[in-house]
Amino acid sequence: MVVRLIQTADLHLGMAFKSLSDNSKLHRIDCQNVFSKIIDIGIKEKVSAFLIGGDLFDNPDPPKSLVRFVINELERLEKEKITVFIISGNHDPYKKGSVWLEYKFPKNVVIFDSSELEPKRIEGLTVYGLAYTDDTKQPLKSFKAEKEDNFKVGLAHGSTTNVNREEEPESGYRPISKEEINNSDLDYIALGHFHDLMNLKTKIPCCYSGTPEGLTFKNNGDRFVILVSYSDKKVNVKPIKVNKREFKTVELDCTNFETEHEIEKLLEKNEGENNILRLILKGSPSLDFTFDVDLLMKEYESKYFFLKIVDNVHVPDDLTEDETIRGTFIRLVKAEIKKEKDGIKRKRLENALRIGIGYLDKKM
Repeated sequence: MVVRLIQTADLHLGMAFKSLSDNSKLHRIDCQNVFSKIIDIGIKEKVSAFLIGGDLFDNPDPPKSLVRFVINELERLEKEKITVFIISGNHDPYKKGSVWLEYKFPKNVVIFDSSELEPKRIEGLTVYGLAYTDDTKQPLKSFKAEKEDNFKVGLAHGSTTNVNREEEPESGYRPISKEEINNSDLDYIALGHFHDLMNLKTKIPCCYSGTPEGLTFKNNGDRFVILVSYSDKKVNVKPIKVNKREFKTVELDCTNFETEHEIEKLLEKNEGENNILRLILKGSPSLDFTFDVDLLMKEYESKYFFLKIVDNVHVPDDLTEDETIRGTFIRLVKAEIKKEKDGIKRKRLENALRIGIGYLDKKM
């Protein structure tokens, strides 16, 4: 028989999205709509089960209306006789007072409550999952699945140990090694916690589905759920794009620019009603180069779902510090810039230097 599953994780429903300002509420709704879309995909694909690998909610005690929404969506799967296997994550851990203990979920939903991997079975499928109760547990340490004919799947929320910890600040949570994966005797492992689609290329197939809708500017590009198929003891993994919005960060070196034209070209190239763009301007252009972030925002922000322009442009290093009024002004302001530790205040001083020199050049 063929067993088909939908794998998702890290939806973080209810997240505040403060960085998106006035659009934060709209993006919370986006995330709910994407969850509904994932339910639709599972029904269309006639899957046997859903796997939710932790952090379904952004905190353990979400608003009642949000929980009601999730339960209603899961009831749609119940009508289709599709089982849902859910583990908690570090944002929605299994503990007293959490959503997992305070609400009654539909009968088709299996919520893992053990601190150790335990099997739950339906026809043709065995899912080993465990609750998230602390940050230090090693989910697959010394674990081996039982021998059986079912498709044996591991469901865990944790960190593979071969990642750059500076890039993933929570990478120390619940460590999982490749050796543990390969020695597990499972047929497939579905992981949650990291927010990008990742195929670990281990002997036992193992994937992070990533977050299905972008949450921060770290989540560049398209987002996915995974359709997992098992037949003749072979596992097939198919990512399916589901996101509505797209986060994107672009760094633009303005060192050789003379006008705003190159900035405008990039803003026009990336515009779109579903795009969330952070444009970082950097470099050390000549003092002839002038631009106004506020004016650029007024002209282009309506062409994006959300636009942020970050001014990291610096004054040239080769400004002449002589005994003229201009040179003295440069020397004094540069000395203040060098002493200033606060990034915002330092940027104000650099802007003051650029504007001041422009004013002096016009008057002298």
